[in-house]
Amino acid sequence: MEESFTENNLILKKAFTESEANFLGDGKKLYRVFQNLFENAVKYSLPGTRVFVETKNTKGRMQVRVMNTASYEIDFTEAEITERFTRGDQARNTEGHGLGLAIAKSYIQAMGGEMKIEIAGDQFRVILEL
Repeated sequence: MEESFTENNLILKKAFTESEANFLGDGKKLYRVFQNLFENAVKYSLPGTRVFVETKNTKGRMQVRVMNTASYEIDFTEAEITERFTRGDQARNTEGHGLGLAIAKSYIQAMGGEMKIEIAGDQFRVILEL
């Protein structure tokens, strides 16, 4: 999906752990989770900014972080954005149903993982642990 970042004037910065990361779960569902996270980053990032994707191994678990700067003022909480039918950008009404992050969270939980959202100013971070 790197092309979509470039086409939308975003710089994708990657920092991946060099150690092997084994995963036991549904690869198709995990693909959908990352597809949703990356599509959201492309849609909602401030043009000309960086989107960071980082991985690291911690205590036998893989942690993945996707971080971006929003193109709008973030006026929702971490809990609200993972509720079904909730959109971060309330002014947007042309695409989607506000289900993406809720479904992503349920997929990650079904695979024994955890998904957290962190908001700091206009910085939006999704942290997955598997």
